Amino acid sequence: MIDRSRPRLARGILATVVLTAVLAASGCTFISDAIVDSATGGGGGAGGFASSETELQVLYAAGDTGGVATQRISVAPSDDGELSIDISEDEVSGVGDMTQAASWNAVSVATLLTGAPLDVSYRFAFDGRIDGPSAGALTTVGILSLYYGDAIANDVTMTGTINPMGTVGTVGGIPEKVQGVIDAGEITTVLIPAGQRNVPDAAGNLVDVVSLGRSGGVEVVEVADVYDAYPLLTGEELPRPADDAAPAISDAAYTKFQSAGDAMLATYDRALAEFSALDPVVQQAAGTIPAEAAAYADRARQLQVQALQGGAFFEASQAAAVMQATASTFRTVQDLLTSGGNAIGARLDGAASAEGEFTAFLDQLSTYQPETLADAEALVTAYGNAFDSYTLLQYATASLQRIADTIAAAGYTSIEQLLTDVLTPLIYYDLARGNLAFAQAVFDIGRDNGGAPIAEDADLEAIASFFRRAADADWAAFESGVIQPIAESRGQSNDVFRTALAAVDTDVALSYTAQQSVASIEQYLGEGSNAPYAAMGYGYVNYARNAVLIEKYYNNGILDENLQVVGVSSETILTSALDLGRTQTARGAGILTAEGTPPVLIAGAYEQAGVAREGDVADKFQAIAQYSGAFVLSRILAYAGGFPGEGFAGS
Repeated sequence: MIDRSRPRLARGILATVVLTAVLAASGCTFISDAIVDSATGGGGGAGGFASSETELQVLYAAGDTGGVATQRISVAPSDDGELSIDISEDEVSGVGDMTQAASWNAVSVATLLTGAPLDVSYRFAFDGRIDGPSAGALTTVGILSLYYGDAIANDVTMTGTINPMGTVGTVGGIPEKVQGVIDAGEITTVLIPAGQRNVPDAAGNLVDVVSLGRSGGVEVVEVADVYDAYPLLTGEELPRPADDAAPAISDAAYTKFQSAGDAMLATYDRALAEFSALDPVVQQAAGTIPAEAAAYADRARQLQVQALQGGAFFEASQAAAVMQATASTFRTVQDLLTSGGNAIGARLDGAASAEGEFTAFLDQLSTYQPETLADAEALVTAYGNAFDSYTLLQYATASLQRIADTIAAAGYTSIEQLLTDVLTPLIYYDLARGNLAFAQAVFDIGRDNGGAPIAEDADLEAIASFFRRAADADWAAFESGVIQPIAESRGQSNDVFRTALAAVDTDVALSYTAQQSVASIEQYLGEGSNAPYAAMGYGYVNYARNAVLIEKYYNNGILDENLQVVGVSSETILTSALDLGRTQTARGAGILTAEGTPPVLIAGAYEQAGVAREGDVADKFQAIAQYSGAFVLSRILAYAGGFPGEGFAGS
C-alpha cells in the first residue's frame, strides 16, 4: 500500500511553500557562556562605535561543575572597507565551530538592531578551549555596548544563545554554571533565557536555578531578549523599536494584490479539478495535503473579504502551488501504477526545460534597472524566490535521478517502496515550478510603486556581502549546533542525518542545497549591475529560513516519532519570538514609510504572518520565518536608502 502519512504543508516566508517537519535539539548540552568584565564608556554611536574593546569572562559547564575562560572583543575600521571577523585562539583548535558561528551571529544581530557600519573589522580573542553557542546573547550585548559606549557591570553575567531577531535562546548546563558563579564568589546576578528557571542538571535532576542562586547569594533573572538583558547588564536602556502600527498597503498596491490573488485562486481551482479527475485510490494516497491546500484558499478568500489583500495573495499563492504540485505529483503516481518507471524518466526529461525557465527569469531580472527602494524591494524578493525555485529543483532532480538509477538497476522489489521514495522529490519538483510563477507575480506586484531613491553612495556590494554572510552564519550555527550533535548521538554522519531531515523538511533541503548552488548561480550572473541585488535576495530568504530552523530545532520545538512538531518546550520563548518579530517588522516598515517608500511586499508578508501566528504550533514557527524575512528585507532597504540607523540606533 502507498504510505498515506504525508508531512503537512505550511506557509512560506515571502517565498516558497514548505513541507514542514521539525526536530528539537532538547537535551543537547553546550559548554560556553560569557560575562562582560569591562567596557569603556562613551557617547551614543549613531555614526559609529563609541568604544573599541571589551573583555568577556566566559562561563562554561563541564560535567557536574563550571568554570571561566576569557574572551576579548575589539572593533576597528576594516582595511578593505568590508565587514570582517577574525577569530584568535591561544590553543590548537581552541575555538570550536559552534563558538565561531555564535560570534558571527552576534555581529549579525547587533548590526541589524543598530544599523552599525559595514566597513568594520571585529576580532574575537579566546583564552583556553571553548566550544558552544551559549555565549551568543552576551556577546551580542557586548558588541552593542561597544556601539553605544555603555560599560557593563562586572558583577552581572548572562547565559543564552542569540536568535536572529534578538531573542535569547535556550542553553544547557545552567545549574552547573550558576553553581560555578556561586563558587567563584564575584558575581551577584546571572541572567538566563526566559522559560529556563526549572532545568535538569548533569545528573538529570530538575533544578530550580532561581532557588539555587538564592541559596548562594546570587540573583538569577529570566530575560526574553537583548532589550530585557541590556539594562540589567549596563544600567542603560537599549534603544527599543517603537510600537508602530501595522504597515498599510497603498491603493495601487492593493489593486495589484487583489488581481494577483484572484489569478492564484483561479489556478488553485483548476488544479483541484485536475486532481479530482484522478483515480479515487490515488487521491486517497495524497492524505491531508489537498485539505491543507483548501485551507490556504479558504483563508485567502476570508482575507479578501477583510480587505487584507496582501495576506490574501500570499495565502492564495500557497493554495495554488500546493494544489498544482499535488495534482501533478499524483498524476505521475497514477502513471507509475500503470506504466512503471518510465514516468520518472519523463519527469527528469522535463528538468532541462524547468531550468531554462529559471534562467530566463534571471535574464529578465538582470535587465531591470531599479530606481527606487520599492523597485529594489521587488528585485531582491524576486531573486530570493527564484533562487528558492532553482535550489528546490536541483534537490528534487538529484533525488529523482537516484531513484531512476535504482529502477534501472532493478533495485526496487515492490511498487510500494518505489512510491514511498518518490513522493517527496516529486512534490518538491512540482513546488519548484509553482514557486517560480510566484516569484514572477511578486516581482510584478512589487515594482514600479514609487518611493525614495536608492542612495547614490550606497555600497550595494558591501550590503549584499553582509546579508549573505549573515544567512550563512545562521546555517553554520544550525549545522554545528543541531545537525552535528544529533548525527553523532545517532551514530550517523552529518550527511546521512541531514539528508534524512531534508526529506521531510523543505527548509533544510533548501538551506543546504542553496549553499551548494550559490557558486553556480553567481557564475551565471557574473558581475552585472544587479548581482548585488541577487546576493541580497539569497541573504534575506536564507536568513529568515535559517532563523526558523534554529527556533524549531535548537530552541523550542517538541517532536513526535515522525519528526513532526507537536508542541514547544516554552510558550514564553515562542510568544517572545512572535511578539518581537511583529514589532521589529512593523518598525522596519514604519521607517521605510517615514522615509518615503511604501513597503508593499513587506506589508503583505506582515499580513500573512498575522494569520499564521494564530494557527497551530507549526504555523507559529512559520510566522517567525515570515517576520524574520520581512524584517531583514526592511533593513536591507534601509542600508540601500542610506538611513540604516534611523529608528533603531536611538536616532
